[in-house]
Amino acid sequence: MNYLHDCSNVLKKFVVALAFFIPVNEALAQKEDMQKYLYVGRSPKDRDGFRELKPSLEVHDINNNHKLVKVIPLPASVMNIRGIFANAKTHRLYISHYGTMKGGETGYILCMDLLSNKVLWHKKYASAVDRGTITPDGATIFMPSGEDTPTDYFYVIDAKTGQEKVDSRVHVAPRTHNTICSPDNTKVFMSAFGTKMDHNWLHVVDARTAKTIRRIGPCFGTVRPFTINGKATLAFINVNKLIGFNVGDVATGKILFTANVPEPYALPADVRNATFCHGIAMANQEKEVWVVDQKSYGLHVFDVSGLPLKAPAWKQFIKTNQGNEKDKQGNFLYGPKAIYGQPGWIMGSLDGRYLYIETGEIIDVMEKKITGYLKGANGKYTHSRFAVEVDFKDGQVVSCGDQFVVGGLSR
Repeated sequence: MNYLHDCSNVLKKFVVALAFFIPVNEALAQKEDMQKYLYVGRSPKDRDGFRELKPSLEVHDINNNHKLVKVIPLPASVMNIRGIFANAKTHRLYISHYGTMKGGETGYILCMDLLSNKVLWHKKYASAVDRGTITPDGATIFMPSGEDTPTDYFYVIDAKTGQEKVDSRVHVAPRTHNTICSPDNTKVFMSAFGTKMDHNWLHVVDARTAKTIRRIGPCFGTVRPFTINGKATLAFINVNKLIGFNVGDVATGKILFTANVPEPYALPADVRNATFCHGIAMANQEKEVWVVDQKSYGLHVFDVSGLPLKAPAWKQFIKTNQGNEKDKQGNFLYGPKAIYGQPGWIMGSLDGRYLYIETGEIIDVMEKKITGYLKGANGKYTHSRFAVEVDFKDGQVVSCGDQFVVGGLSR
């Protein structure tokens, strides 16, 4: 009897385990069935290595070693791209740009259908533009009016038509710059270079009312790139004069910690208000934050698993391909010589496996090493700050990533 009873219990456990096992494998199969592509924005601007570029989206197959599989031409007027974002519900992709090789006094947004690759609208706005965001429901765009302009507002735009809701402009501080919408569609995070009085704050706005909720700060220095965790309870903020980041509590607006790198990576005490850390990402299921280091040419990895009670802890440094040696013309020599400049932005895949560095490197998050390079239509290694993942299944868009590596379950 005891033997039969034990067998019965084993059988019951097996059936229960099987009930959980089948859906997991079905989910994995569905993911494997998806076509995962990285859309990379390319456009000319007045900088060495970029003037000859043709406006386009270069599409890389993530499932096939990031091979370039398609080039989607963009209108010739698309110049000096400032941001890229997409929405799965409306299957639309948006590109903000200056429309000129130089300067930042004009601003345009291009809207493209991801199923047909056709431009749906292409509009000019009252001031410039920068890195905007779209609400997860696909309804509203929040767009900066330009880091190089004195305007202090973010546009609120109907994502379907491109029409600005002028009466809803969000006024924060001059020289508006970066924007992230929380995954739950409730909050929009906005940065602005501001003035000497308000340069070191991150602004939080209600996504439904376009009204400011609070400010996070004061930060260690002028706010640069930032990201948030999936629940939008913590903000991770690059600032001037710091290789590292501030951790901000979204509920209270207070700065919880300042994460610093150890020697020999730290900045000298007398350094001016320079930007050495311009690029930040959440990774490894929100256990890590990665930041760019333009002084030592690479990326720092921090353990943030103890937040909000425990301070971030530095883990390691990963060198990218930028070096200190210059050629006879004064250009930096490093890694594949076709890459130009040092990294100043981090992008990522939706599943959290890869981080994409501005200078073309593909980094495996778990292995903590460079595993490949994005290669463009011109045969050179890609240099871009503007990439977003778009996933298709049965010919339909099922998910879209973000130009910022925001935290979430998939990461």
